[in-house]
Amino acid sequence: MVETTIINNTFKVVSELLASDSELSLKGVPVVKYDFHYPVDAPVPVITGYIGARQQRDVQYSAPDAFRIKGQLMLTVKEKEVILNGNLYYGYNENPALQHHFDGTLALFRHMPPVPPPPPPDNDDDTNDLPPQTAIDAPLFPYINIQPWPDEAPANSWLHFFSYNPAHTGADSLYSQLVATTPQKDRKAMEQLCIQFLQNDAPFAGQYYGSLQQVPAPFNSFPDLYDEWVKMADYCEGDDDISAGMDTTSWLPIIDQLWQNYFALAIITGFNESFAVAVNKILLICNLLETQYSTQPARELSRADISRLLHATVVLPADIFPLPPYPTAVPLKDDSWIAPYAIGQLKMSRYRLLRYQPGEIAGIRNVMKGEQKKIMQRQLSSDQEKVSERSSENTSNISRYQQVSNDLLLEAKKTLAGFTQSTSYDNFTTTYGPPTQAVLNGKWSSTLKPDSDSIQSDSGFVSRILNSTLNRISESVSRTRSFSKYNEQESVTSSLFDNRHGDEHFRGIYRWLNKIYRVSVENYGHRFLLELSIAQPARDYIRSQQSLNATDLQKPLSPAEMGITTYTDITTANYAQLLSYYQVDIIRQPPEPYTYAAVILSPGETEKYAAIPDNYFAVQATVTGIIAGGAPVRSISGIAGSALFELTDSTRTQTLDMDGEKGQLPVSVIGPNTPDTPPYKPNDFTLNVRIKCSVTEEKMNEWKAQVYRQISEAWQKRISVYISTLSRLAGEGEQGNPELLRNTERSALQRRCAALLMQVFDAKVGDPATFQINEPRYYQFLREALEWDEMTWFFDDSPSVFSYALQGRDDSLRPFLQAQRARVLLPVRPSFNFQLLYYLSSGIIWPAPYPFVPVNSADTRIAAHLKSVYNDNDYTEIEHTWEISLPTAMQVVQESSELPEFTSPPHP
Repeated sequence: MVETTIINNTFKVVSELLASDSELSLKGVPVVKYDFHYPVDAPVPVITGYIGARQQRDVQYSAPDAFRIKGQLMLTVKEKEVILNGNLYYGYNENPALQHHFDGTLALFRHMPPVPPPPPPDNDDDTNDLPPQTAIDAPLFPYINIQPWPDEAPANSWLHFFSYNPAHTGADSLYSQLVATTPQKDRKAMEQLCIQFLQNDAPFAGQYYGSLQQVPAPFNSFPDLYDEWVKMADYCEGDDDISAGMDTTSWLPIIDQLWQNYFALAIITGFNESFAVAVNKILLICNLLETQYSTQPARELSRADISRLLHATVVLPADIFPLPPYPTAVPLKDDSWIAPYAIGQLKMSRYRLLRYQPGEIAGIRNVMKGEQKKIMQRQLSSDQEKVSERSSENTSNISRYQQVSNDLLLEAKKTLAGFTQSTSYDNFTTTYGPPTQAVLNGKWSSTLKPDSDSIQSDSGFVSRILNSTLNRISESVSRTRSFSKYNEQESVTSSLFDNRHGDEHFRGIYRWLNKIYRVSVENYGHRFLLELSIAQPARDYIRSQQSLNATDLQKPLSPAEMGITTYTDITTANYAQLLSYYQVDIIRQPPEPYTYAAVILSPGETEKYAAIPDNYFAVQATVTGIIAGGAPVRSISGIAGSALFELTDSTRTQTLDMDGEKGQLPVSVIGPNTPDTPPYKPNDFTLNVRIKCSVTEEKMNEWKAQVYRQISEAWQKRISVYISTLSRLAGEGEQGNPELLRNTERSALQRRCAALLMQVFDAKVGDPATFQINEPRYYQFLREALEWDEMTWFFDDSPSVFSYALQGRDDSLRPFLQAQRARVLLPVRPSFNFQLLYYLSSGIIWPAPYPFVPVNSADTRIAAHLKSVYNDNDYTEIEHTWEISLPTAMQVVQESSELPEFTSPPHP
């Protein structure tokens, strides 16, 4: 029975109720197969699956044209009806609020298959399991019971895996050629060999079959035989021996050639996919027969062993697979990584309200014989609100005179004679030490004296006083506003008990009413968990906020984090970068490291002083002199500070090292050596002294201290703005919606995880051209293979744990925004376990489903554990059930007047 529903003329859902004897309908439980077709006229479905009675299935699909379908399917079973309901969102927008919504019946099947027999009773008396027909209505919470990886592979790995034996291959086989090329790590050369093989080019002419029609008999019938054996539920051991009467030794060359075909199709993934699956089925049948008949007598295999051999996995040769990446491959970025974490059982806790039952006694009403009693209960609630506001403002304005203390005395002095105030300083100096210390030396004094001997009139005195009084304005504004609101509600309940005509006493017992819930734990099967470590998980979200809202969420680094622990770390090389980073407007230029002082001795001068600039000291002096022709002296000797110099006609320049002189530096030369008798000649020479001066350490420390103070204050301002912005964006100033915050974190982490998983292709393959073509296919694979809704994550506490000011509430976005790393646990859908494992190790998406997905030898231990817990049954099962009692605020009157007795045995 098939039903078709077209939704909004965009896509259709084709559903079919399977027969009760179908292999998918275990124990007669109704099962419906569903297919989603997009567009409506598409012949191939985009979503296919099965759903059992009282189950829920998540469906999700993203088309190349950005059309999306996401929602749930529920199968409800009534007495004579099977109803397939859908809650679906669809459209071209990612936001569910902007998508179309369908919530209703997709198919109605009125012919109910036979009811299955009830399951055997549970021997556990403590669980009080529900009867089979009981449905659990509402979920409480999901959780994953994590199991560690086994230390070693299971002993019966021969039932789960098989591999290629190169003992019977030739030197010209594809395997031998690939092994010879492997040391060169040339992926392109290895792929070219496979292309030559698939094209039957030399040296592989005639080795590629290409279709089952080209495969020799009986191997071309093995795929159909494989399908029949898998479907046979009552497989009889040893009854169908297809190897009887055949020379199995003649199979070895054909099997080896089939392996060569398999290797070529495994490297050129996606080419002739149907034939690749057929070759895998042939190899599975050959492995089963070889395993069973490799010993004499033939090995006895149980039905479970045969089933495992039919689902065995190919282990690819380690000397070829995985293929080396292209030279353009890049490792994972951002110091992030992906690793298989564990196997966990996904379980769901559900509850259902069963009944109400009386609980403990809430109250007793006694009415004596012949008594009339009136009981009144009064509840009064009142609210009062009062708002009071008061403000005060004081303004003082002095337009001319700044002296405000002893104002009346100053006005009298100014009126009588005017005044002149002078301030004198005596050796007033400032010495700077560390950044927080300054020493003042010297003294200062202030005097007030009349500036005129004239006597002003009384009217001038009064005018001056009035003007000063008018210019000093004091204003006080006070305002008080009160608002009062009073609200009162009264509820009165009156009960009248009339027992005046009764023959006996009356007693009414009120009991609290309890809700009785049945709680169950359902096992949804095992889940393969991935662990992803995401560095700076909020990085992309912060960038989006900066781009959209111009909000800066980058935490400013402290001076210590920039390498500036004390003011001495400030240098002329780093100060400009620091001031720019901390956004300091006023830039204090550093003092010049060197300056110069000079002095010139003209003819006739023998002594002068060179003025060394303040905060500098002399380090070097250059003396240059010229002697006039015919002068009585032919050399110039002198002293610059404490250094001697002598210039001659041949040595006219001399460099002197100074002794750190400050202030006035004396420069002197000896007088002329004149003859005793005339004629005399003047001291005819010119002398220039140029003094190089270096800045003092005290001056540099003063500048460093000022810059250090500037960047410290600027950092405090920036960190205050950062904390305020972070608190505002994190929603800490208001009552936020925790679910909305978690969705924000989930969407940001999902994008980062998807990007990190996409980098596996860059690291393992590294072919940008291929990736650009297949990028949508990779994203679709990740959406379908991973259960994003069951993703869990944890944030580290790194810098916030050391600073109380940077810590935030757990119900805000603060931990997410300032986390340095996030740890994400992501479950894999059971049907994609081996495909995702192969993708992590090779960067290639294997197109065929399980069990036709191979594994690399390094992943055998993980694959063995996945096989041991592989959940091939899509139906959930109830593991435990129990009842709980939830008290309520309601009361009920007991029918009888007998006091209740609780005779349940106490818990041990």
